[in-house]
Amino acid sequence: MQPHDAAPVSVRNVSKSFHGRRVLDDLSLQVERGSVVGLLGANGSGKTTLLRILLGLLPRDSGVAEIYGANADKLPPETRTRIGYVPQSSQLFAWLTGRSMLRYVGSFYPNYDHEYAQSVAERLQVSLKTGIEALSPGQQQRLSIVRALATRPEVLVLDEPMAALDPAARLFVIEELLREQRSRELTIIVSSHIVHDLQRYCTHLAVVKGGRIAIHERMEFFAGLVRILARGEEPQLASAVFAEAAHVRASNPGERTLVAARDSMAAIERELSQGITLQPVEGDLEAVLSEWMR
Repeated sequence: MQPHDAAPVSVRNVSKSFHGRRVLDDLSLQVERGSVVGLLGANGSGKTTLLRILLGLLPRDSGVAEIYGANADKLPPETRTRIGYVPQSSQLFAWLTGRSMLRYVGSFYPNYDHEYAQSVAERLQVSLKTGIEALSPGQQQRLSIVRALATRPEVLVLDEPMAALDPAARLFVIEELLREQRSRELTIIVSSHIVHDLQRYCTHLAVVKGGRIAIHERMEFFAGLVRILARGEEPQLASAVFAEAAHVRASNPGERTLVAARDSMAAIERELSQGITLQPVEGDLEAVLSEWMR
């Protein structure tokens, strides 16, 4: 398979430890061309570690990580120019102005679009004449997004890109990402805690838990899910088979929290022993997703 025809992102059985602590444990993730994958997980779950391994910024202990079929540890220049990256901290050249920084970065990318960069900076209200060190954290993050988009990447990796942005700026960035993704099949992996934002533009969601991908599904899969509280005697619950549930968590003795489609409650009840009761729990998508993170 030629690199250009390979899947944009392929991670197979990747593990990584720090000081004896296993952060990624045999993790696998496949991202198809044109998809937008929202990466969620508790703090310290390994999301940033995964993204840094993908970009060749951090060596893995074992497994395979590839971008367009190229080994992430040894990405050739032609593959690197196809990747855009917005790190969690802006990591800009503080002694330069925004315009000087963009000119410098643009010299490494054959498809760098200076006119587009100027347009996005104006709409994001980022001054390119100002020294980067004089910009606020939010303005620096906007400039980092401008820098990544202006490379016209085919794969865009975003690590908490909205954390320092106000609501208006977040909405603009989301609209710009959607416009780019629809116009040229841009593939995006975005790590974020802002579930409401991810709902607006992601095609898939993936949750990292225990160093692995706990679930990775299309956004439509999550649309009809609710949390359901099952109560009963512990021996009954321990032997119960919740076949219709997408996820089951032992929340307390005599209690299980299920994640299932709202319209599956009747089917679940029919399978249970007498004495076990079910009760829907109010909550949004964030509450549903949190069940896979606990």
